[in-house]
Amino acid sequence: MTGPGEGKLKVEASVYINGEPLEDVDVYIHVKGYSLARVTHLDIEHPDVNKHFKPHSGKFLKIVGVEDGFVVDGGSLTMVVKSPVLQDLLEVGEETYAWVGGKSGGMYIGFKKKYIEKLEKKAITIYGVSPR
Repeated sequence: MTGPGEGKLKVEASVYINGEPLEDVDVYIHVKGYSLARVTHLDIEHPDVNKHFKPHSGKFLKIVGVEDGFVVDGGSLTMVVKSPVLQDLLEVGEETYAWVGGKSGGMYIGFKKKYIEKLEKKAITIYGVSPR
């Protein structure tokens, strides 16, 4: 599902693909149990994202913590997500792998359990929304 919805918590964020900023990008913490989410994940929604992540495709990519956010390392693609809400999701220099999938109008990032728990804690403490 693309766009606002129940349990999709809008995060103020800046997103860059290969150094170029994406204007009018929407970033959401999509909480488990709402709007068809089976697991809590991060949505990045902008039509230009589909140039790099085709709908119904996906792969495991390296995610690296940087100051104020994280980097998705896709080889020829580098996506930087900077946000005060997400700045401590990973420590600076911390690396993990996550499933990055394309969807119509954007992409989603399916993190490992440790990071899902951090996203859910933010959903509860900042937005007052608990997973179901």
